[in-house]
Amino acid sequence: MADLSSSEASTSSLTALFAPAKRWRWRDEAVGVVMVGFAGLAMVAALPHLLPSTPFVHLDQGRLHAGIAFIACALVLFVLRAPVRAFVSAVVGAVMLASIALFALGSLAPMANDRQADFTLISFNVLGINPRGSEIAAYLVEEDPDVAFVLEAPALAGDLDVINAAFPHRAGCWPSSRCDMAIYSKHPFGDVDIIPFFTVDGRLIRAQMRINGQDVTLLAAHLTKPYWGGWHDLQMDQLVKVLAEINGPVVLAGDFNSQAFVHAFRTHLIDEAGMQLASRLQPTWPALSSLPLSLAGFAIDHVLVRGDITPVDVQLIDDPIGSNHRGLLSTFDLDGR
Repeated sequence: MADLSSSEASTSSLTALFAPAKRWRWRDEAVGVVMVGFAGLAMVAALPHLLPSTPFVHLDQGRLHAGIAFIACALVLFVLRAPVRAFVSAVVGAVMLASIALFALGSLAPMANDRQADFTLISFNVLGINPRGSEIAAYLVEEDPDVAFVLEAPALAGDLDVINAAFPHRAGCWPSSRCDMAIYSKHPFGDVDIIPFFTVDGRLIRAQMRINGQDVTLLAAHLTKPYWGGWHDLQMDQLVKVLAEINGPVVLAGDFNSQAFVHAFRTHLIDEAGMQLASRLQPTWPALSSLPLSLAGFAIDHVLVRGDITPVDVQLIDDPIGSNHRGLLSTFDLDGR
């Protein structure tokens, strides 16, 4: 009996000795998994800045998501009792998010929610193969904006009678032309230019109009994806040139296929062209079925202003109506009251 008791005691001692080791081994494995993710995120964060003249620069489109992911890694590492690594992850994430916040502070147009709006604009990439074109046309008629920028407008080709009845003035997407985009307006246009934009015709339209006694220049733009053949940078250069020719208030809106805080967008449109963001980095793509889920998306559709025009409000359109983008509904004050 003594021998048996001695054996049981030894076994109990060994179990007690190795139990903490097992717990530590599990924790170390979990920390290792998180650190692999941390290393991957660090690479994504660093490569656009270390190799700015390479395709890696486009990884910066995910800076906001990577920053949030670093903070999430920090929380997991803290729970796993790896405080030093948690601190490093939190600092990296905070720096990334702070860089976006600093960009926003210097680039967002002042919003005057207390003013009376006297101009309404909808900018909406409706998806060219969208089978719900008639519903989009009905939405535009019901919402009744002064002007609608419709990108990938062929989706509405079967509903032009409805559109034309509500918006008697149109620029772009004439019946005889291959097109991408149209501006529909309740107000008559002055000069209209379909400006070459290096890819499909009709991806950059300039239209002048007079609204409530105020001359305004509207620019509708649809840029290619940044990683396709270098067209995106050429289109940014073209936008800067076109904007340099415009005097007075201007509104630029459309699908830029880019986050606003990345280098090309920031240096061209904010720094060189002097534009300000009226939209608030609202995620517009991909337009998932649930708006809360879509908040994890990317802000690649924007509204920008310059001159004597003040945004009153810019909202995401809740229902994408079959598109892979959510549109933006913007209101402006033109007369300062």
